[in-house]
Amino acid sequence: MNATMPRVARPGFAAVLFDIPFPVSIPNGAYLAFDPEKSVACVEVAVREGTRAFFRNRPIVGPTSFEALREAARAQDRPREGRSYLAVARLRDGREKSTLNVHTGEDGGYAECKYFSQISVTVLVDDLSQVAQENYALTRSCQVLNPFLDKYRLMNEDYRISRVSSERNFYFASCHTSPLTEDEIALTPQELFARLETPRTFLTELGRGASNILRTNSFELLGPREPLSGDALEVFSSFVKDEYQMPLSYDLIMQALNCLQKSKEYRLAIVHAETAFEVFVANKLIDLMMNSGISRGEAEQVLENDQAYWGVKRKIRQLDSWTQGNCTQNALPFVPFVASNTFTRWESDLYDKRNAAVHQGESSFKYNDASAAIGVAKECIVLLDARIPAMADRVKLHPSMAGFRENAGEVAF
Repeated sequence: MNATMPRVARPGFAAVLFDIPFPVSIPNGAYLAFDPEKSVACVEVAVREGTRAFFRNRPIVGPTSFEALREAARAQDRPREGRSYLAVARLRDGREKSTLNVHTGEDGGYAECKYFSQISVTVLVDDLSQVAQENYALTRSCQVLNPFLDKYRLMNEDYRISRVSSERNFYFASCHTSPLTEDEIALTPQELFARLETPRTFLTELGRGASNILRTNSFELLGPREPLSGDALEVFSSFVKDEYQMPLSYDLIMQALNCLQKSKEYRLAIVHAETAFEVFVANKLIDLMMNSGISRGEAEQVLENDQAYWGVKRKIRQLDSWTQGNCTQNALPFVPFVASNTFTRWESDLYDKRNAAVHQGESSFKYNDASAAIGVAKECIVLLDARIPAMADRVKLHPSMAGFRENAGEVAF
């Protein structure tokens, strides 16, 4: 959201300043970078150090709906001794640095050293009044910053770096503008950015060339869900006593939901969902082969070496064939998956979108695209798993996506 809207309606520079929650290990300074709209932009990086803190039982001052939650926890309260522990890390150059301070008392918590990067992205805008549009300034900046970070991440193999978007990774951004002068309007973007080497005036007064962009948090990700109760709680209490390993396909569905609801990585959500389905199909084929007397090693070799099993669509046809044979042997009804309505939806809502992401580099997916993809992946897994009840997983995925809706996402700072 834009806290205050600038009112400058002419071409010029827009500089967006915000923090990202990881250190970019390059010398502090300004770097000319590629801009898909104007060919050139400027990214300024300054690595800084702050503190991230968590205080147990110390809520934000103001209206609160968590008093009932605190009261419900009193029965499980145990005495907490009030002690403090300071952790010190030894740096590579031999210096020591305090990195963590843990307080164990009832109202304790922790404070940890947190490196972050202060980022300023300066771009050329044809009409500076556009920065008044919701998310425009930050989205425009991310067009420049994310490819910049991708290149850095690849060069330095820095796995801590992630892409930045208007839905995550920052609390607050400020946008300052600098309209072009009459003699600058005819200059090329390269010539204009060359002029930035000489200090110029940027408008910083809110509503008169500057705006503040606030990132609100998501209550849906903040508070706990409704607790299990009734039959569900009874089943859970029994289930946790048993040995059970979550199948990889289920784990990937959970990862897809995480990408959908928290990190807003819609392309990854689709890829995880399709991978979950393909993993399920392969594992179900192996289970059916083993049920017929083939060893696991032999079954895996069939999937690896027999061309009739290459590719997910061939595996699906083979799964239909193996399932039909098992159903015939055990006098069970058989419903083919290939050419069914669900199969058609899998092709259009998941398989084709996954291929567009993987093979064509498509990245402009929306929340509804990813939600539909995950939903059809779950439906397919549930449907195929239920065809042979004796071989079905004891835990059933919920095939519906009705309980999920687009939210503000997680502030991952």
